[in-house]
Amino acid sequence: MHASVVAEYSGGHTESTETTETFPFVIKDVQREYGISVTAILESGDGLLRVLDPAGTQIYQHLWGTMLSQERAPLAVTAPGTYSMVVSVEDARGDWRARVVALPATSALKWMYVSAALLIMLPLVAVGIAVRRGSGFRFVALGAAMFLAARVVWFIGAIAIDIAARFALEDAMPYLAFLWVQSAVLGLWQGIAATIGVVLVTRLAKSICEPPSRVIAAGIGSGALEMIAIGVLSLFGLAIMFGSGSKSGKARFLQAYDMAVTPILPLAEPAVLALTALCGVAATLLTVYGLRSRRFGHVVGGAALFAAVLTAVSASRSVTLFGPESKWVTVAVLLPLAGLAGALIRRNLLDWVDSPRAGETALDAFVREHEGSDN
Repeated sequence: MHASVVAEYSGGHTESTETTETFPFVIKDVQREYGISVTAILESGDGLLRVLDPAGTQIYQHLWGTMLSQERAPLAVTAPGTYSMVVSVEDARGDWRARVVALPATSALKWMYVSAALLIMLPLVAVGIAVRRGSGFRFVALGAAMFLAARVVWFIGAIAIDIAARFALEDAMPYLAFLWVQSAVLGLWQGIAATIGVVLVTRLAKSICEPPSRVIAAGIGSGALEMIAIGVLSLFGLAIMFGSGSKSGKARFLQAYDMAVTPILPLAEPAVLALTALCGVAATLLTVYGLRSRRFGHVVGGAALFAAVLTAVSASRSVTLFGPESKWVTVAVLLPLAGLAGALIRRNLLDWVDSPRAGETALDAFVREHEGSDN
């Protein structure tokens, strides 16, 4: 159990009965603030979770019905002692989990400015290196265009896929299984959409195909746009969090909860996006290499890598429903894919020069390679 977690209970119900269970937990430090997270996925029936203070007074309740029910909320703790989590279910079939965590001090939330700064500075440094190595900013911009095109394609298809999946599968399998299938299908579609974005831009700007440093610059541009956009949105979120508006308190609580369940949170989101961007560079390189040399298998490989990365991110978020809520789970899932991406980039660069271009024979490629080395 994570150090910030004060209490965690979970359960499952497979029989149509009415039951009530009580789970005690102790809170000693009332100077800290606390939060509770409740997740329930029921196939039928309903349930009620209540939290009682040492005097037996109810300080929190959450009702859940069928399908997915989630809530994170502050917990009003005023006295040390033994608190009780009371779970009542009626005709319920499914699973639930409740977790009480001690929140960090409000001053600790300012560390999230580090996260926002990293999300903006890391891609800017990568773009600067790509431009300095002679690729030119134009190809970075083409990569950003790939990202935008992919998002448009994904959005159009995702709506139809989500509606179709819910219509065909939601009632045909347990809801948790449906969430896993939905994550996989949407991740697969996002990978296909990313590949379509690369193909569209490459067809419109064929100069991107030579040399491979231009393709890498485009891959960096695609990942950079996403990271910078999220970094800017994070700054807006921090402005709301530390402001005096009506949404400030809720924003501070949600951020504090994330910090409580994710160690070194300011580094987690930049790590996730940096690893995703690295995989995106490798997938872009594979796809453009396939288009350039008319090797369809490489285009499929690029799409598969895009899809694997995005499906892994979606699936890891599904894990947090009943598993660890830490964002480092996503990092752990992405690390093997990032290692594969690095190996693919290295191998692709070695194969790039001596591979035939579109319309070339192997002999033509051999002559071109050696003429280039003589110069």
